[in-house]
Amino acid sequence: MVKAKIFFGIAVIVMLGLLSMLYIYRGLDHVAGHLAKLDEAGVPFSIAAIEMEKNAGEYALGVLRYLTHPDPAIRTEALNDKEDYERYHTSYMQASVGSQQQDLGRYLAGQHQQLTALGKKLMNKRNQLDTVFEQVTMLLVQIDERAEQRKSQDRSDQEPTRSKTLAAVAGIEEAAAEVGFLLAAFEHRQSKQTKRHLLEKIDQLENAITRYRRLNLGPAQRQFGAGLATSFDQIKSGIGELLAGERGINNMVSEFVRLQNHIDDIFDDQVQVLAEQGLTQPQIEANKDINQVKRVLQFLIPLYLLAALIVGGLLNLTIIRPLRRLASGTKAIGGGNLEYRVAEQRRDEFGYLAHQFNLMVERLQESTVSRESLEASERQLQRTVAELRQEIKERQLSERKREQLKTELQRSEAMAAMGRLVAGVAHEVRNPLFGISSTLDAMEASATDTDPGKRYREVLRREAERLNTLMTNLLEYGKPPTNEFTIKKLGGIIEEAIGNCMSIAAAAGVTLVNKATDDGLLHMNHGRLLLVFVNLIDNAVRYAPEGTDVIIDTRKSIDDNGKAWLECSVSDAGAGFACEDLPYVFDPFFSRRHKGTGLGLAIVGRIVEEHNAAIEARNRAAGGAVVIVRMPLA
Repeated sequence: MVKAKIFFGIAVIVMLGLLSMLYIYRGLDHVAGHLAKLDEAGVPFSIAAIEMEKNAGEYALGVLRYLTHPDPAIRTEALNDKEDYERYHTSYMQASVGSQQQDLGRYLAGQHQQLTALGKKLMNKRNQLDTVFEQVTMLLVQIDERAEQRKSQDRSDQEPTRSKTLAAVAGIEEAAAEVGFLLAAFEHRQSKQTKRHLLEKIDQLENAITRYRRLNLGPAQRQFGAGLATSFDQIKSGIGELLAGERGINNMVSEFVRLQNHIDDIFDDQVQVLAEQGLTQPQIEANKDINQVKRVLQFLIPLYLLAALIVGGLLNLTIIRPLRRLASGTKAIGGGNLEYRVAEQRRDEFGYLAHQFNLMVERLQESTVSRESLEASERQLQRTVAELRQEIKERQLSERKREQLKTELQRSEAMAAMGRLVAGVAHEVRNPLFGISSTLDAMEASATDTDPGKRYREVLRREAERLNTLMTNLLEYGKPPTNEFTIKKLGGIIEEAIGNCMSIAAAAGVTLVNKATDDGLLHMNHGRLLLVFVNLIDNAVRYAPEGTDVIIDTRKSIDDNGKAWLECSVSDAGAGFACEDLPYVFDPFFSRRHKGTGLGLAIVGRIVEEHNAAIEARNRAAGGAVVIVRMPLA
């Protein structure tokens, strides 16, 4: 009986839903027909026009990229864009349905031919200028090599001619090197100042060659001077060609950009307008069908809701009320009221269910224990379970803390042993280094200006200084922890560190920004903590791009145990840390920088540990790296 009522109500709702869906399906079928007409009417033409506009822009972009970076792959990609434009232009002409579209297609073909011809001319001109640049560079290298060879031959001449010719040849060699340097600078960054310096150095090279040829020279020297003059004429001609070629390229680029913008305007103002004209009528018909479906749904939806409410009310009277009476009985029995009975008013499934429920309660009443005894046992069991859970939680926490302390102790012992080892090695190496430096001082004191071993001594001096710097860092890393702590504010340390790093920041074109407003008293060793922030700021400046900021900021925080901390962050706008390097940045001898020792951040890490502080390196979401030092407030 109840089953039949449920099936009838569901059947009514399903029938109304099916009728609504059939009508909606019929309306959507009409809309799909209109959309198919819309696709047949203008989509091929619109797609061809869009692809033509895109390929024209990509071709222009490829040509401009090739001018700054003449890679054959870029030129090949630009030629592919040109071929794609021509292929879609063929589709455009085939899909055109009117004379206006045909005329626009032919006009665009002519404009694109002009664009591609000018682009080809620009790329060929860039190749020609690159060839001239290589030739001029080779001539400058040859002048340098011949000057070096001439100096070695002129050293055997007699004074005073030897000194004059050597000085003149050295002047030629220096001027040629400066011309080569400025020529390379002009090739990568064309500016009026670079061009003016280049022309000045060309004049200096010409004057140096002229002074050499005016000396009292031998036959071989006069032949050398004549060869220099010939090479200089070729260099001057090549540089003139380069300067004129760059001006020509700039003029052609302006015309190239103007032509590309003109083609783009034609697509936006004329071609797209024609494409939209063929799409209007199918859209109107589709909108009519959609509005009709909406009007019918305005009646179907309320009718469907009304039927659902009626069926729901009937089901509530038939099913929900008997179920609520059974639920009330179950709740009463669960509360310990075993005298409760459900009224057996109906002769259907629910009446049978109420009868069985009452029988179950009677049997339960005969076999159950007292309610008070059950409640007491349950409360005792709950207390026991809670105590066991708390004990397990405390033991797990204690075990984790013990493992963490064990790991930190092992790492500290390993680092301390390594520090003692490297400090001993550094101390032993510095003694021979002092001997090497003293020997170099003695050799330089007794050497003459023409001593051929001068450049070798300079190499030895430079490498000895680099090795001495490494030993100093090793000694600093191996220095035992200090107990000389005072209570000071961190702000003074930060200002002093910024002052120490101001010169290297200015040389790198980087601005140091001090945002450290939160300050507080700390237990610190002034010299050791100053070294931490000097190293962090120096490291950030080295990786920060020119024109960016290195920001030093502070803030106070309180941890879960109520302990107050002062956090100081040093951030830059560079490339940031590699994700795989983050766990190792504070390990000794780990460095990604060329000729880096990998000791700077390792020393920082040891000093931070001496201050019972913590340090963390990570990448900023906006780009760049940030290192955070977290120190306890006094």
